[in-house]
Amino acid sequence: MKKSRKFLILCAAAVAALLAGCGKLDDVDRTTVYVDPENGVVQEAIVEEYTDEDTYSENELEAFVQEDAAAYNEEAGADSVTVSGVKVSGDEVRILLRYADSSAYAGYHLTDFFAGTLAEAQEAGYDFSGTLLDPEGKATAASDLLSGHPDYHVVIFEEPVQILTDSPVLYVSSNVVIRSETTAEVTEDNVNQEVGVVTSEKAYVIYE
Repeated sequence: MKKSRKFLILCAAAVAALLAGCGKLDDVDRTTVYVDPENGVVQEAIVEEYTDEDTYSENELEAFVQEDAAAYNEEAGADSVTVSGVKVSGDEVRILLRYADSSAYAGYHLTDFFAGTLAEAQEAGYDFSGTLLDPEGKATAASDLLSGHPDYHVVIFEEPVQILTDSPVLYVSSNVVIRSETTAEVTEDNVNQEVGVVTSEKAYVIYE
């Protein structure tokens, strides 16, 4: 199975640090992705455990992540990925990565990732073939949402990350669990914990 760039990074070190004042990701306790619905910019806070077996310093970790992002930007021909900083604190490591758009996130992680409206997702070829569930677990036909609410937002992904939204989560695919009013993530039984990748079909999180 193809490993994401995130897996390779974590194997080499693990990552971290929140951009001062970014707000949206300040208090997350797990790897979380947020997409700004106004401009499409993607922010990712990667949160990992720092153990006694880890011997790298904060400066070494920051240098590694900066070099990796720079290599991707050179390959992409644009400043698509920005590393805002790195921090090792106690038993935790954090990083905030900022992506110009969902395509930059997908390219950097070597994964499928889409953020936009339902209408845009349908135009991009996503079929919404699975079951969609509301917060109470009631199934809803995807065709009804696509025809009735084409302006709803959706994040489509295939990594074991938490998705943070601006407005309440309305529907998720059956392989996703809603953690709070504005957070959802892939269920544990749909993740290969050894390599950190989703083993089921793509995950969908829908909100206004």
